[in-house]
Amino acid sequence: MPTPPQDATTRRWPVYLFVGVVGLWVFAGAWYWLVSGTRSAQQDDRPRPDPAPPDPRVTFATPYRNVRPEVKYVGDAACAGCHAQISRTYHAHPMGRSAEWVGRTGPVDVHLAGVNNPAHTAAFALRAEKSGDRIWHHMTALNPPGDALPPYTVSADLAIGSGHHGRSYLTIDQGAVWQSPISWFRQGERWDVSPGFELGAASRRPVVAGCLFCHVDRVEPVPQALNRYREPLITIQPSIGCERCHGPGELHVAERSALGEVVGADYSIVNPKHLPADLKADVCRQCHLQGQARMPRRGRELFDYRPGLPWDQFVTVFVQHPDLTDARKSVGQFEQMEQSRCFAGSGGRLSCTSCHDPHAAPDLGDAPRHYRNRCLTCHDTRGCTLPAPERAAKADSCVVCHMPARDSSNISHAAVTDHRIMRRPDAGASRAKSLAAGQLPVVPYAAGPHAPAAEERDRDWAVVLGQEVGRSSPTRPAPPELWQAAQGKLEAALGRWPGDATSWMALAGAHAARGDTARSLAAARNAVAVAPDSEVALIRLAEAAAAAEDYELSETTADRLVALSPSSADHRVTRATALVCLKRWEKAEADCRAALAVHPLHPNARLILAVCRHRRGDPDGGRTELDLALGLATASPLRASMSDWYRRQTR
Repeated sequence: MPTPPQDATTRRWPVYLFVGVVGLWVFAGAWYWLVSGTRSAQQDDRPRPDPAPPDPRVTFATPYRNVRPEVKYVGDAACAGCHAQISRTYHAHPMGRSAEWVGRTGPVDVHLAGVNNPAHTAAFALRAEKSGDRIWHHMTALNPPGDALPPYTVSADLAIGSGHHGRSYLTIDQGAVWQSPISWFRQGERWDVSPGFELGAASRRPVVAGCLFCHVDRVEPVPQALNRYREPLITIQPSIGCERCHGPGELHVAERSALGEVVGADYSIVNPKHLPADLKADVCRQCHLQGQARMPRRGRELFDYRPGLPWDQFVTVFVQHPDLTDARKSVGQFEQMEQSRCFAGSGGRLSCTSCHDPHAAPDLGDAPRHYRNRCLTCHDTRGCTLPAPERAAKADSCVVCHMPARDSSNISHAAVTDHRIMRRPDAGASRAKSLAAGQLPVVPYAAGPHAPAAEERDRDWAVVLGQEVGRSSPTRPAPPELWQAAQGKLEAALGRWPGDATSWMALAGAHAARGDTARSLAAARNAVAVAPDSEVALIRLAEAAAAAEDYELSETTADRLVALSPSSADHRVTRATALVCLKRWEKAEADCRAALAVHPLHPNARLILAVCRHRRGDPDGGRTELDLALGLATASPLRASMSDWYRRQTR
C-alpha cells in the first residue's frame, strides 16, 4: 500500500517530541535539584545535638574507683553479709524505708480503715480499698448531671515515703509511672488529696525522674521520656540503699570477697567521712538541697551522680530570692541549716551528720536526749537558761525551742522542722513576700569549689528563668525584668550551644506565655530537631503549632506522642483538639473516648467530646457532655473558658 504523503512539519514531529521530552527531563531535574537543595539547606539550618561535655565520672580527679560509670550497683543484700548491724539499723531508718511495693510486704495497707476514707473534696470523692492482694484507689465525681460517670481507678503499685509524714502512691501503666490522687498522711491518720494535685484539671500526674530520684533506690528513665522507665521499674530494691551515699558497690564486693580486708584506705568504695567537707556535703545535697529548681547540666542526668564527685558537676540548684524564702517549706532543710549562726560559726564544720546518724534513727522516746547531746558537743559551757520546770515540760529538748516544727506550706497535714536553729523560737517565723524592682525570683545556690564554668551555670539559669516566664500568661505576664533576663540569657546560651534542646524548650515556653506564637513555634521546631523523641519537646511543639493554627502539624506531632506514651490521656486530648479544629469530628471523638477510657473524669476530654457529638448531629448529647465537663472543672475561670470554647466551636 502506498505511503500517505507527508509535509515537512509532519516529517519533523519525532524530533520535536524528542527535544520536548529531553527539555522536560532537564526542567524536572533542575526543579528537583532546586527544591531538594532548598529543603536540604533548610534542614542544614536546623540545629543538631551539641557534642556531649566531658563526663565527671571519668575526668574528675579522685582516688575512689567506684565513681566510674561502668561500676554496677549491687543492692543492700550484698552489703548485709559484712555489715549486718548497720544494715539492720539502717533499714529501720526513714531513708531505708523510703519506698516499698504495695501488697508484697504488707505494712502499707494497714491504714485503709483510717480517718477520711473516703475523702471528699470539691466535686470529688477519693477512696482506697483492698481487693485480693491489691490496693485500688478510686476517684469519683459527686452528683454529676446526667448519667453517673465511671470512677477513675488506679492500682496502688508502689508506696513512696517512710510513713513518718505520710505516703503517696504510684501506679505503673505500660511503662509509664503516674501518681495517685489520694495519699495517706500521718498527721491525723487520714486520707486526703495528694500534695499539689488539682482534681479539677483531672489529668494524670506524671512522675518524672526528678521525683523518683530521692524516693527510690534506682530507676532507668527511657531517654527523653517524660515519665517512662525501663521495665521492670525497680531492678534491685525499692528503698534508698547503702549505695546512695557510698556509690556503686560491685567493685568493693568483688575485691573484699576475693582479697579480704584492706589495710589502710579502701578506694574501692566511697566512705563519706573521709571526703573533703564540700564533697561530703554533696552526698546530702543530692536529696536535701531541693531549692526552687534543679537543672541537670548539659549532657547529664540525675542518676549519673556518684558520691565522691561534685554535685554541681551534674546539677545546678536554684533557690528563691532571700526575700521570698519560706521557712515552712518541706525539703528546705539544707538551705535553712546554712542560714543558721551555728553553721556560720562552725567554719563549715557543722554538717547534716553532726546531728543525724545516716545509719540509725533514734527511738522516738530517746530523740530529745539524742539531739540535746548533739547540741552540747558545741554548747557544753553554757546550758539552757530556762527554769527546770519549763525545761521538764518540754522534755528538756533543745529542738522544741530552737528548731520548732511548723505546718508545711507545700504539703498538707505535715509539719516540718525549722533547721535555721534560731536563738529565739518566734524569730523569723515569717518573712516579707515582695521583691524590689529589678530583682529576680530565683537565684543560683552558692557555687562550690568544683563548679562548672560561669557560662555553663548561666545556661542553667537561663533555662530556669525561661521556665519561670513560661508559668505566666499573656493575661498575667511575667515582670519585664524577668523576661529580659530570661531572653538575654537564653539567647546567649543558644549562641554557644545551638543544639541544646532544653534551652529551646524553655525559650518556646517563654514565647508562648507572652503570646508570641511564631517565635514559640520556631523554638519548638528547633527543640524537636535536636531531640526528635523528646516527649517534652513534642508536647511543646504540638501546643505551639495549635496556637499558631497549624493544626496539621499539631495532629502529626500528637500522633508521635500517642505512640510514645499510650497510657497518657492528655496526648489523646491534644490530638483530639487539633482534629476538632480540622473538622475531623469522627476521629476526634474516637480520641476523646480513648482518653476517657484511661481517665473517665477528664474535663477537657468531655468538653471536646461534647463538640464532636454536637457536630455529628447530636446537639442534646453534646450539651449533656458539656454539663458533665463543667461539673468536673472546679475553678470558675476554667468553666467560663470551657463554655466559651464550646460556643465558638458549635456556632
